[in-house]
Amino acid sequence: MAAAQPDAIRVCGLTKAFTDMVAVDAVSFSVGVGEVFGFMGHNGAGKTTTLRMLLGLLRPTRGQASVLGHDVVNESLEVRQLCGFLPADYALPKDMTPRRFLRYVGAMFGLSGRRLEQRIEASLEQFELLDVADKKLGAFSTGMTQKIGLAQALINEPRVLLLDEPTAGLDPLGRHALLELVQRLATEQGVTVLFSTHILSDVERVCERVAVLHHGKLIAHGTLAGLKQQYEAEQMDDLYLTLVRQAS
Repeated sequence: MAAAQPDAIRVCGLTKAFTDMVAVDAVSFSVGVGEVFGFMGHNGAGKTTTLRMLLGLLRPTRGQASVLGHDVVNESLEVRQLCGFLPADYALPKDMTPRRFLRYVGAMFGLSGRRLEQRIEASLEQFELLDVADKKLGAFSTGMTQKIGLAQALINEPRVLLLDEPTAGLDPLGRHALLELVQRLATEQGVTVLFSTHILSDVERVCERVAVLHHGKLIAHGTLAGLKQQYEAEQMDDLYLTLVRQAS
């Protein structure tokens, strides 16, 4: 019998309390290597705070988490070297070009010379950005900006990819292409993807297992098929509304 794959991400009782609120409240879940895992919840549910703790950008108040065996508090630099991250909201340097920006991000991961230039060209081609590679980012549309965000998240060939609302601002064709890319990264390259979103159809398209947050608390965790059966929901919308109503 083959040995079980270790978890790429483990979260145990993770909590983040601020002065006036608890943003994440004792959340626990795990994500397998090469899995696209849906992290669902409305805006403000605690998804972004959780991602920032996983990257070592926020220190947990309580609880533990690890990425590929590295503790997110004590080994945060190692974690960030292994991860790619697409934030939900970020500002690109308006006076930079895509090529210069990717060169800058790559250098932060210790990439240089021929290897870095090859990664940049591959990323520009993958996201159909070659024609605008030397134009200023300040003139880019939301959809184009999102492509640059994805390109920078993949520049270091990460083993774990954390995506925060990755299809926001994309048109239907762009959304389709991104979801296909996420599936290919997992199935062909073994990349683990934590797919954080409030867009239920995206989760249904690319994820088999999910965790659902509501006001910082984990209200469901399991396979989509199992949760639909458990809550007698035929559609994704029905499942989510049932979970939220029971938790409110």
